[in-house]
Amino acid sequence: MNPDITRERENATFNVEKLTHILDGGIEKTKRRREIESLVISDPDFQSEDLNFLSRSERYDAAVKKSAQMILKLR
Repeated sequence: MNPDITRERENATFNVEKLTHILDGGIEKTKRRREIESLVISDPDFQSEDLNFLSRSERYDAAVKKSAQMILKLR
């Protein structure tokens, strides 16, 4: 995680985890979201090159490819 975000969360005046549960719709939904997020982050099909160095059409192609991969994995 970005160190700036980590630092800001540590200095928050409210319970960050509690707010996360509220935004996700509950503790169980937060757990499930994190499980799915972990699967996607660790999957090589969803690793990508730096999008800043791609043309608009290359970024579009990469997004379509990732969407297609997600659909195949959800089946």
